[in-house]
Amino acid sequence: MIPIIPAEDKISQGDIFHDISIIENVEVKKDQIKITDLALPLAICLNQECDLSRDFENKNRNSNKNTSLLHFLILPIFNFDLFKDGIHWGNVFDVGDKKGSKDRDVIKRNSDPRYHYLEFKDKSILPDCVIDFKHFYTVSNDTLNKAKENRIGRIPPLFREAISQRFAYYISRIGLPV
Repeated sequence: MIPIIPAEDKISQGDIFHDISIIENVEVKKDQIKITDLALPLAICLNQECDLSRDFENKNRNSNKNTSLLHFLILPIFNFDLFKDGIHWGNVFDVGDKKGSKDRDVIKRNSDPRYHYLEFKDKSILPDCVIDFKHFYTVSNDTLNKAKENRIGRIPPLFREAISQRFAYYISRIGLPV
């Protein structure tokens, strides 16, 4: 079970945000601009802690060094009950069938490299959730810093490192034809 600890002033690896909006597409036609956004009810920041600390220090010193981050890596977190019913993306896109009990058990054991199951200690803060490593986004530094008040809290280091390692493993896999 994962405890949620209070967030610091700076954005940290493992910070969980609610209600993050991402610009998904910008379309320009003649004299019109159409912006499509994607609303994420929950998301976790997975940048390396050393990079986030250096970025925060540079901002506080008003440094012009190019060690600041332009974007943050975030991954959506889904309510596991919605996920197992296949409705976790709402009307954004159809993800397919419901997850059967065998699939759910494999995911809950973190035996499927694509998913990371999160069982939180305090269910009043967050229900059981899942991260689907196939979906990840970048958000501008300014956007996420403005959303700091949307943080629920932070996952402790041991748990966040496990998520980061599993994400890196999944994203670095070698894709082979079926």
